[in-house]
Amino acid sequence: MATETAAELLAQAKKDYGTPAERANRAAEARVQSGQARTHGNEAAGAPRGRRS
Repeated sequence: MATETAAELLAQAKKDYGTPAERANRAAEARVQSGQARTHGNEAAGAPRGRRS
């Protein structure tokens, strides 16, 4: 590990995390999914519970 060059470390980081554009796309998708999860959670919280007669 200690003998890795900066180029090797940068190549590994690119492989692990992607390009800045890919990271931005993933962040945008995560924001969309987070908003959808919040909306669905709010809808579920307002739904009636238990049996209906």
